[in-house]
Amino acid sequence: MPASHPPDRPRQQPRNELQRQSILEVASRLFIDKGFGGTKFNDLADALGVTRTAVYYYFQSKEAILEALTEEVTQRAGELARGLKGQESLPPQEALRQLVLQHATLILTHPMQFRVVERSESSLPEPARAAARAARHAVLDQFVQTIEKGVAAGVFQVPEPRVAAFALIGICNWGAWWYEPDQAPVETVANMLTEMALRSLVRDVGTHRPPASLAEAIGLLRENVDALEALARHR
Repeated sequence: MPASHPPDRPRQQPRNELQRQSILEVASRLFIDKGFGGTKFNDLADALGVTRTAVYYYFQSKEAILEALTEEVTQRAGELARGLKGQESLPPQEALRQLVLQHATLILTHPMQFRVVERSESSLPEPARAAARAARHAVLDQFVQTIEKGVAAGVFQVPEPRVAAFALIGICNWGAWWYEPDQAPVETVANMLTEMALRSLVRDVGTHRPPASLAEAIGLLRENVDALEALARHR
């Protein structure tokens, strides 16, 4: 009976993906510490303890690494936002909940990658920069449209939906600079940010006075995030 070797290929792919992710993580740290321009391919190979050729097998340039990081964060954020675009039947509160939760979770699970992409996007080739811009616009547009829908339905109370959208996205993005995995689980932090975002916009039908302006609503949201950061630091 002829010999066969079916297990080889199925086991190889996970190892390849693990090594690829390891390269991206180490590259992110180096790009943050040394800057994209100051990091050499040899620096990456040395930090990984492999040869330059081994890194080249996965990525043929620093720009290719940066493109991969952009795809994992910026373009993925755009895909998630576009995924909600067709769900017109969702109530505004639920749609906004999903938007904030998925965006916050993405940033909190890729903090270093997000920081690298934010700092180094100008080093991307133009097609990749254009794709990143389109992804950011998709995220912003979906936030704005969802908030506008909530305002029209009388659910959200905010005078400037576009500014409110920037504020909520910014709150999620800021997590890339202060969040550490040992502070609290990603799910816990993402859910807290989501609830804070909703409370800052939802029309208050109880005894509490609703924010009188967008500036006041953003201020309240900022206070909540400050409290969350303090809680995370002391865990």
